[in-house]
Amino acid sequence: MAEPQVFRPDYSGAGEARGTYNDSSAGFSVSYIKKKDIKTLYPSGGFSVRGQVGAGREELGRLESGEASVPVYSIAKLAHKRVAGYVPVGGDDYIAVMQDTLLLWILLMLLALAAIAGLAFGIHAAVQASAEPETTTAPAGVLDPNAEEGLGQLDVPEHIDTDTAMIDFNGITEMHFVAGQREQNYVFSNPKDNPCYYKITVTLSDTGETIYTSDLLPPGYSISRFEISRELEVGEYATLVHFDTYSFDKEQRPLNKMNFRTTIIVEEPAGE
Repeated sequence: MAEPQVFRPDYSGAGEARGTYNDSSAGFSVSYIKKKDIKTLYPSGGFSVRGQVGAGREELGRLESGEASVPVYSIAKLAHKRVAGYVPVGGDDYIAVMQDTLLLWILLMLLALAAIAGLAFGIHAAVQASAEPETTTAPAGVLDPNAEEGLGQLDVPEHIDTDTAMIDFNGITEMHFVAGQREQNYVFSNPKDNPCYYKITVTLSDTGETIYTSDLLPPGYSISRFEISRELEVGEYATLVHFDTYSFDKEQRPLNKMNFRTTIIVEEPAGE
């Protein structure tokens, strides 16, 4: 039977270790190089992954840090796990750090349920807003150039009565974007029976930075491709999606507003 291998962190010549892996039950803590930083260090590959910590099936050794250690497992793909980064253990050898994604999926499901629950609030709020006196305002904007036709030729009336109108909002789940590019794909749809245009604003919650603002999206139309203000790095971003609504007529009177909180998940392009 082979002797268990012992691995120790070796940061000489390695890149900046900006991540930390902790195992409180073992009193263990070690710094690791994040996955995106490894790609900068090895743009053409050339490093070797000797094993993984955090989860696995077959134990092949131990990773030591100070007086504590944790099991190192042979490399295996596991459900609800992903590689967060790598611990350098000498030369071009690394130990992968596995991260649990199950809690993330649970959080995203809760966000989706909250978005669906917000639909009922949106309808109620729209009715209250429509009870206010209708005043003619300057046009709120023009038709969004990315709006995709859903119900034939657009025919905008001179005026519609919104006194008893209800506004539907589709729930916003997580938004998957591609790192390193401004053009993104996500479907925003305005239900065909709505009495209003949508105007959509996407803001990063932690910084308050607005990365996308649409023009007007008519009822029965969708936006599925658009450009954000800048490229985003791989990661997860708490996000606020804000809807302004305007009467679907030539007056474009402001009606209700609605906010949805969600998460933008930015991933590497497919195939990388």
